[in-house]
Amino acid sequence: MIKSPLDVDPFASTDPTARIRHLYRLRRATHHFIVRYGEAHWAGEQEFSGWLTAPPTITALPASRRPKALATDEAARISDAHLYGLDEAATTTAVTLGARMVEFTSSGAGSDVHRAWSPVAAPPATSGLLRWASGIGYDNLGVPLIAAHWGPTLEGTWLTFWADNCVVARNEMTQQGWTRSEARLVLQEFGPLATTGMATVLIPCPDAEPPTQPPAVPCAESPPALIDPLLALTATVVASWALLTTPGVARLITRDPKDEAIRDRRAGLTPRPATLATEPIDPQISQQPGKGGSA
Repeated sequence: MIKSPLDVDPFASTDPTARIRHLYRLRRATHHFIVRYGEAHWAGEQEFSGWLTAPPTITALPASRRPKALATDEAARISDAHLYGLDEAATTTAVTLGARMVEFTSSGAGSDVHRAWSPVAAPPATSGLLRWASGIGYDNLGVPLIAAHWGPTLEGTWLTFWADNCVVARNEMTQQGWTRSEARLVLQEFGPLATTGMATVLIPCPDAEPPTQPPAVPCAESPPALIDPLLALTATVVASWALLTTPGVARLITRDPKDEAIRDRRAGLTPRPATLATEPIDPQISQQPGKGGSA
């Protein structure tokens, strides 16, 4: 019997193979949402809030062109993304290490996030989609943030956070009277991830001095109100990258995309490998984050 994602998180399986299969389905569903609904969705967001969270090259465009440009760019980033997942132990470690990075950044420079990239901060691939085992924070509606994707933009690396759409659907059932059938149809069409409007540009700072303490997050450009929460969230992403790129820190299970290649190509995606970071986790990563390396 197949359990509904309304009741059971499909990424919560203890079987690494099942988790990796979910990563592939997650990318296809997210790409489908962006291609089919992204432009209209972001047009509505821009009309409602008067602001569209997007890279500077897009926000510099006339307002009428921004939603389509963002949808096109985000679809391309997801299409090229390598897939990554962190199990419960790896997620806990990433959040803990990220908190230490924020503590160092805050104590050394107040709320300033304009810090240098460190070796630990390098992403494992130019474009990627990352799923955590549990929420690493919350969006402005209190929905857990369970995923992020990144990819190149003219200014640096564009990083976007995604919320748990299953939680959104359950909330709508409680607050708006949706039926289970309606909630399942929404998840089937829009996918398990919900947009958040929480994103930033990570900009390498090559002229900054290398850190002598635990590394802070890279430079970021965002609406001022989002700087503080984005600092903690971005630090968790950087810590996740460290787990995925530092040799020996976590057990990494990588699967070749050959079993998913046909489905991916039919969906307009470039077949990419998927990697799951799982226990055992080297406890030294939490004590000495400055000693990490990059792929």
